[in-house]
Amino acid sequence: MLSDRTGWSSAEISSHVKGLIVTLGAHGCEVWQQGHKHVVDPVKAQAVVDPTGCGDAWRGALLFGLEQGWDLLKCAELGNRVGAIKIASRGPQNYQLT
Repeated sequence: MLSDRTGWSSAEISSHVKGLIVTLGAHGCEVWQQGHKHVVDPVKAQAVVDPTGCGDAWRGALLFGLEQGWDLLKCAELGNRVGAIKIASRGPQNYQLT
């Protein structure tokens, strides 16, 4: 949506910000920094039960990592892990992290 509204590619957008993350659901995500794309591999979910809340779970993990001072790649890896855990549970907040 950001590319559609600005007319810029992901590479162009990433040259104007510290980082850009494009989530791809079951296909992982892309982390763009200074015009360069890094692909973060997906984490296979044990089951696909309910996607409700997966984006929130992913963003929560990202924010946790940023608060810890992690780089965007490590934050995105955690987001993919938490998203895979969440999708295996019904409801937006009915999952537990171990």
